Amino acid sequence: MRHGLLAFFVLFLTFSLNGYTQILKDKIMIGRVEWVELPDLKMKFRSRIDTGAKTTSIHAFGVEEVRREDGLYVKFKTRDANGKEAEAIRKVESTQKVANAGGFTGRRYVIREKVKLGSVIREISLNLNDRDKMAYKLLVGRNFLLGHFTVDVARSHVLGD
Repeated sequence: MRHGLLAFFVLFLTFSLNGYTQILKDKIMIGRVEWVELPDLKMKFRSRIDTGAKTTSIHAFGVEEVRREDGLYVKFKTRDANGKEAEAIRKVESTQKVANAGGFTGRRYVIREKVKLGSVIREISLNLNDRDKMAYKLLVGRNFLLGHFTVDVARSHVLGD
């Protein structure tokens, strides 16, 4: 009985590790900071990869609501770390209640945008946030990372500069 249980455990562990190794092989390794593109805005951001954040967040300022027949839109500007600015109007997908590290809660507009990291391009939800005082104007959350990436927090710019 004991030998059978031990054999089962070894077999289970072998299959589990093989499955886990396969999952890691299928994912792209990235670091805590990577270059991320927003193709429709023709912008590139040095971005913080944040597995603790549910939703990806982009720096937005001058945010104004725009009412149209088909719903609510927001007009906003964004600026990358080099000072390049872009202006956009996007349909509001929703508003989101967000708490920051200091415990302050606020409401943010959520839009849809194409995001590119390495070879992966996905249209995801982004929340608009004034990140002017923050070093990273784009924070990549789990809604982009899940299922595609493994994050090594000890590294940066794994995909290049």
